[in-house]
This record gives sequence, structure tokens and C-alpha cells, in this order.
Amino acid sequence: MATRYGNSTKNYIVRVGDYHTLVSEEYEESFEVKRIIIHNGYKPDANDYDIALVKLEGNQEHCIKFNVHVLPVCLPHRRERIQKRGSNCYITGWGDTGRAYSKTLQQAAIPLLPKRHCEERYKQRFTGRMLCAGNLLDHKRVDSCQGDSGGPLMCERAGGHWVVFGVTSWGHGCGVKDTPGVYTKVSTFMPWIKRVTKL
Repeated sequence: MATRYGNSTKNYIVRVGDYHTLVSEEYEESFEVKRIIIHNGYKPDANDYDIALVKLEGNQEHCIKFNVHVLPVCLPHRRERIQKRGSNCYITGWGDTGRAYSKTLQQAAIPLLPKRHCEERYKQRFTGRMLCAGNLLDHKRVDSCQGDSGGPLMCERAGGHWVVFGVTSWGHGCGVKDTPGVYTKVSTFMPWIKRVTKL
């Protein structure tokens, strides 16, 4: 997100509990951004290290309130792998649907692919800090698109916990045959995340 649009905190607000962008929902809450930390390995003319952390303004009286519509998601363990076969993974966002940007939050089940699919398609642009995901079957093709960048690729861990394994990063087109979506591999960045957030 911040890697594409700059790191000025004035350019952003973080909204939780939102579903319809034009309707103020009961659980919707907005927060100003205090700080954006872009990974120092990121270069604007490349897609590697495409990850940033956002620190929200807030205090004990004004922090995110969890409820049935606003829940946290787990971070992966370092080097945690997802079972590719039968994994339960979803992407979400308000991005381009082919007709317009969606006004309601969209979600789609998406299969993870072996990295060779993206290595063959994208060559050296696909690195070990990335995940490859998408459906290769024409009639089931699902993909993230413009406007979804920075959104989560979440998978269910054994035991029912949801984990943010990927961050929507890049690809060629949206849902184009043989061009899977590429996601930043969050598990690779866990040492950096822990260092920055002092977890």
C-alpha cells in the first residue's frame, strides 16, 4: 500500500469495520496514521520487498475495538508453510472488478500455486520473498486487481486460526490466463516485523 503511494501519513486514514464504501456502518471506525515504515529493501522501480507497516494514531481510549465484524488475523511463524493442496485461502479488497472499482468488500477463494508457475512466467522478477497464487482453470479464474494492493491473502491454519500469509503485490493484468497474482510472502519478513514493532 504505502510502497506504491508514498509514505506521507497525511495521504491515509485506516478504516476498520467497513463493508460499503459509501455507507457508514455501525462498526465502522477511522484512524489517522501516525507513521508508515517502508521496508528499506524496497525500490519503487521493482516489486521485491513490497511491504510496509502502518502505526495508527490512538491511545487507550481510542484504539481498535474488536467485535463480530472487526477481528485480528494472526501473523505467520518465520518460514511457516501453507499446505498448498486443499488450503483454505482468501483474498479481499475493493479493487477493480472489470466494470468499476467495487463499492462493497469483495472476497474470493484462491489456490496457492507452486513457485515454479510464477518463476516460469515472471523469470527473475519472482523472488523467494514472494508467493504465487491464482486459479489456472479458465472457468474458475480469480485474481486480485488494481485497488486491491496491500490487501491480505489469508489462509486457515490447522486449528481454525486465520493467518495473513501474503500481501497483494503485483501481476500482469487481472485474471489473465497463465499470469498468476504475486503476493509478498509475510513469513519471510517476520524478523523485520518483530524488530520494527518490538514484538
